[in-house]
Amino acid sequence: MSIPHNGDYLSFGDRNVGLTTVNNWLKHNSEVLKGDIIGITDDNTSVTKNCIVKVNQTSCNDFSDSTDQLKHRARHVNYWRSELERAIKDIDAEIIVLEALRQQLKNAMDTLKIPEYITEECLDLRRYRMQSDTVYDEPQDALFKESVLIQNVKRLHQDMLRDIESQMRTNVAAKDSLECDWSDKYLAFNYERHNSNLATKSVNVKDSAGATRLSDGQSDVQLWERHTINALRQFKSAIDKSKELREKVDAALINSARDLRTNDIAVNKALSERIARTDQVRIELENQLKLTLEKIVETENILETLHEEMLKVTQRIQVAQTRLNVKNCRPNVENCREGSLIALIEEIRDLNNSMSLLQQRRLETEKLRAKLIHERSLLENEIVVKKKTLYIDDKRCLYLRSHFQSAEKLCGF
Repeated sequence: MSIPHNGDYLSFGDRNVGLTTVNNWLKHNSEVLKGDIIGITDDNTSVTKNCIVKVNQTSCNDFSDSTDQLKHRARHVNYWRSELERAIKDIDAEIIVLEALRQQLKNAMDTLKIPEYITEECLDLRRYRMQSDTVYDEPQDALFKESVLIQNVKRLHQDMLRDIESQMRTNVAAKDSLECDWSDKYLAFNYERHNSNLATKSVNVKDSAGATRLSDGQSDVQLWERHTINALRQFKSAIDKSKELREKVDAALINSARDLRTNDIAVNKALSERIARTDQVRIELENQLKLTLEKIVETENILETLHEEMLKVTQRIQVAQTRLNVKNCRPNVENCREGSLIALIEEIRDLNNSMSLLQQRRLETEKLRAKLIHERSLLENEIVVKKKTLYIDDKRCLYLRSHFQSAEKLCGF
């Protein structure tokens, strides 16, 4: 019996339907076993591991570098933020000091109104001096100088107040610029510090599409740093000018107060000397008036004596004339020019001469009494004038000037 071929069994029965041949099986197994997937996989695994190591190393290095850069940037921002904060404290302190000086200057301006009133009131009061005492004397000259000085100081105070207010605006502008920059630096520092503290497991890490795009209008490092440097330069210029202005105002207040006090001393000295001289003249006038009154009394006594003497001479003339009339009544030859008649005539002549002399003396004495009365009137008037001047200079002007402000108050303290 011959051996059948493999294909011959395929036709036997339905049980062999769908079965392949051994050769196909062997061919299939050979094809399956022939693939190099294991080697490829091993190569891929090796390459992938190397890539992971490289990527991990690169990303760690990049992350470390960017973190260092962020920390460096945060330190850089914090440095300028600290500089700005120090500058803000300095300019704020300068603004407070300058504001105090402004208030001091305004106090000095208010205080200056008192010396101004005193000077003007003294000048007005001295206009009420009477007659011969209305002179341009040393106190008047000193008061005019003081009035001019006060007006000059007043204008100086107004100019300094304008300068201070202008400097205040400059200081406030510099402070606003510093505060704006500091606020930006403060936010930037917080952002940079936040970025430097971010890690892969941080809860707020998320995808941000488009974050790698550079924004329009971004500044560069030089421009960024120059902006802060300019703000600090503006602050430095403002604070230097402010300090210089404060020194100038302090010196001006001290000098003006010293000049006002010096002039006040000069006015008081001139007034005191003028009062002393006026009072001395008043005393001399009163002494002269006393003497004049005595002379008037003496003159009136002399007039009274003259009147009595003239009355006596008149009576004697009447007696002599009566005697002559009686002699003229003698009859005939008895009416003789004898010695008694001649003596009576000579007596009458002498009495008439004496009467003329007495009348002349009375006239001269009456003229002298009139002059003495006129002199008394002049002296009394001059005494009134001097007393009025003394009242104005001593009781009013010196009293007013006793309220002249001290140098400390004139400086605004």
